[in-house]
Amino acid sequence: MHQHIRKHFLLVAMVVGVTAGAWGVHPGSARAYHTYKTRLLDTTAYSLHRRDARLGLMKLSYGIIDQLQVSTYTLPWLLGLILEDASPNLELKSTFYDRKKLALSASFGFILGRVEQPLNTTVNYSIVPVGLASSVRINPWVSLHLGGQFTWTETFGGSQPADSDIRGMAVLNLFQLWGMTEWRLSRVTAFTLTVRWVPYVSNVVVKANLQIDPNTGTIIGIEVDIVDLTNAFAVIPGFVFSWDRANLRMGVGYGDFFVESMGGLVLPGKVLNNVTAELDVFIRF
Repeated sequence: MHQHIRKHFLLVAMVVGVTAGAWGVHPGSARAYHTYKTRLLDTTAYSLHRRDARLGLMKLSYGIIDQLQVSTYTLPWLLGLILEDASPNLELKSTFYDRKKLALSASFGFILGRVEQPLNTTVNYSIVPVGLASSVRINPWVSLHLGGQFTWTETFGGSQPADSDIRGMAVLNLFQLWGMTEWRLSRVTAFTLTVRWVPYVSNVVVKANLQIDPNTGTIIGIEVDIVDLTNAFAVIPGFVFSWDRANLRMGVGYGDFFVESMGGLVLPGKVLNNVTAELDVFIRF
C-alpha cells in the first residue's frame, strides 16, 4: 500500500514540475531570482543585498549589509507555539567573497527549545549549525554550489520519580556535505538538483519508550530503537519559480529527510518511506 502511494506521489510531483518548467521556459516580465545580480539564497553562498527582505513559509530574512543577512526559521517558532513555550532561533550568513565567477560564505546559527511532556517530564535542547558554502557561476545559465555544515546538538532534561511515561529522541553532532546544480531555464524558472550526504555522526539516534508503574516504581516495559545516520543521503530534483515578488521552490526526491529549519538534523528515510522533499513559498522585496 505504501509503495503504491509513494509511486503515485512521485509521479504527480514529476508531472507538475515538468509542466511548470516547460511553461516557465517562455520569458516573461518577471524579475527576482533569475538575473545576474539576484541569485538563489538557499543551498548557495549568496545572501540578501542591503535592506532587502524575504518573508516566507519556512524562513524570514533581512539583508543588514550586502555581505550579511540575518534569518529566523518559522518551524521552531511554530513548534514553540504548539508546545506552549518559546523556541528562539537565529542564523547569520555572510557572503564574505563575491566576484564575477565565485562566491564564498560562512554561516552560524542557534536554536533553543524545550519540550514538556505529561507528568512533569521536560527535555531541553540546543542546536548550533555552522557552515561554509561556495558558488561557481560556470556560465550565465548554469551554476554549481558546494558546501558543508557541522551541527552540534545537546539535549538535557529530567522527570520526577513518580512519572509513569518517558519518551525521548536525541541526535548528537553530525557533519553533512551538499552540492547543488542550478540550471536557469528562463528568468522565471530554474531547475535544481540537490545531493546531501552525512559522512560523520558522533553518535546514533536513540528513540526510547519507558513505562513505570507509578504505584510501585517498577519498570513494566522498555523499548529502544537505535538508528545509525552515518552515510545518510538525499537526492532531490526540483524547480524554483520566480515572479514579480512571489517565489516558489519545490522538489521531491529519494533518501533521508534533512530538516534544514532545525539546523540540518536528519530523519531516517524509513520514517517517510524514503521520500524526501523541499518546499518553500516566499516573497522578496
